[in-house]
Amino acid sequence: MTDILICSRDAMDYVEQIELAKITDLNLQICPKDPALIANGHRVDIILGEPELSIAALPYCPNVQWVQSTWAGIKPFIDKAPQTFELTGIKNVFGSQMREYVFSYLLYFSRKIQTFKELQSQQNWFQPNCTPLQGKTIGILGMGSIGIEVAKTAKHFGMEVFGIAQTPRSLDCVDEFYSLKHLKTFAHRLDYLVVLLPHTNKTENIINQECLTSLNPQCILINAGRGQVIDENALYNALTQNQIQAAVLDVFTEEPLPKEHPFWQLDNLYITQHTAAVSKPQEISNVFLQNLHLFLTKQKLQNLVEWSKGY
Repeated sequence: MTDILICSRDAMDYVEQIELAKITDLNLQICPKDPALIANGHRVDIILGEPELSIAALPYCPNVQWVQSTWAGIKPFIDKAPQTFELTGIKNVFGSQMREYVFSYLLYFSRKIQTFKELQSQQNWFQPNCTPLQGKTIGILGMGSIGIEVAKTAKHFGMEVFGIAQTPRSLDCVDEFYSLKHLKTFAHRLDYLVVLLPHTNKTENIINQECLTSLNPQCILINAGRGQVIDENALYNALTQNQIQAAVLDVFTEEPLPKEHPFWQLDNLYITQHTAAVSKPQEISNVFLQNLHLFLTKQKLQNLVEWSKGY
């Protein structure tokens, strides 16, 4: 018997998806609000769940062998978990949602959608010049599976694509690769900067004053990775001083974003509430079930996190 503890606000949906797979000898348990009430925690082999909820359950499940995160971000595990188990993340799931998110805003700005709406309200036939995406340069900071999907879409629009990754490689959808040590040179050439980095010790506050002042004043920044990779004070100054045209932020250092935070008052900042790409139980369950088969047959799990690297 393999015991699985599900630590998620969507726990019932995960139970339904796992039961549909009709795998024998599984015991599924939903984590109670008080993890101290977990039944037979010493028998739990696997945890499927959101980082913070899973971490709260770990002290009551001392024999866990594997944890499958339901979120892409796994930094809480790196910081708080005992690292005595195998940890797997989520990849190749959020790309379609993220490319829609990124290009909805790129098109919003390039086609001046808000300007046209304002002209409509004024019954004004003025014809503003739009700036097509074709020929513009997009920089993607973080070239994992999500970054590649964004890059492919950018090429469909005829954009020039620059990428930064830990391991630069040859990709048809990327015109030039840079390393993090050349971030300033990378930033200087961009019309759009899309940040898709995970939060690690190396990426924290990597978008700082030096990086922001390297961007051209018409550049638009989109962060849909992790809030901690941006120095929020530096970004606030860059936006208020028009060092860049605008920013779109889906993630923040503190979430929910406090009501007193000055970001709320900026006209050239567009806030979305960590909704760029959401974890859908059916999609996450497919990833989990593939890994569960590997676990039960004693094979190497997919998307294993390297504790020492933090991703």
